[in-house]
Amino acid sequence: MNGSAFSGTESTPKVYPGNVTVSVTDMDSLENAIVGGDLILTGTAGESLSFSNIQVGGNLDVSNLDGDLFNFDGVDVKGDTIL
Repeated sequence: MNGSAFSGTESTPKVYPGNVTVSVTDMDSLENAIVGGDLILTGTAGESLSFSNIQVGGNLDVSNLDGDLFNFDGVDVKGDTIL
């Protein structure tokens, strides 16, 4: 899925019941989403990629993510973070 389609709003977060793969190419932020399974991020992020109000029921996989500056403070991961 394209990163621009991933985010919801603070009052209406997007809900994904299973695993989700998101291309973050040229994205600066992902926000307001609930992922029931794994969140797999791919691509090359913008100058810095930040997260706000993201809940992941499974693992956060960033092993296929290119870039240097990532701020994971706004993501709550129940499983593991795979680097």
